[in-house]
Amino acid sequence: MGDHGKMYVPEDLLPVYREHIVPLADIITPNQYEAELLSGRKIKNEGDALEVMKWFHDQGAKTVVLSSTELGSENELLGLASSVINGTSTRLQIGIPRLPVNFTGTGDLFASLLLGWMHHTDSNLKKSVENTVDTMQTILRRTLDMARQEAGPDTPLTVRHLELKLVQSLDDIRSPVSKCKASVLEN
Repeated sequence: MGDHGKMYVPEDLLPVYREHIVPLADIITPNQYEAELLSGRKIKNEGDALEVMKWFHDQGAKTVVLSSTELGSENELLGLASSVINGTSTRLQIGIPRLPVNFTGTGDLFASLLLGWMHHTDSNLKKSVENTVDTMQTILRRTLDMARQEAGPDTPLTVRHLELKLVQSLDDIRSPVSKCKASVLEN
């Protein structure tokens, strides 16, 4: 839907997403901006984020992952996740290393990877979030390295340079190397 204060879809679709699409979702993976738009609530701290995730659960989503928030540090974004499945509640947070460029398509990639890992791990939220973030980081770093090589040292990187290198990352998608660890939050 959007990121960094800018909507990618027409603004008049927001009520359609909020009122019709969100209640149909089992798993939802908004970034902070999208979560704020959909819930109508600002996220200024972790407590606000947990309240927004609760709002999504109240709308019917079983699993909510805020794929990135600005609640981390200068070097790290903070991802937050919550699931309520068969009466069992799990809440997590995970640090996501911040890279010095913006990529296009990371939200779609994050959602795809998380869905695949949730299926593959029988809905193990912790393992799915860790594998998703690990795979994302590998793909983004490979993309950045290849973009720098392609552009050369004196050429600014463009969107064309930063196209996600998915084919080159297929082995990493299938078998991520575990580096990022999620921590369980108290309920």
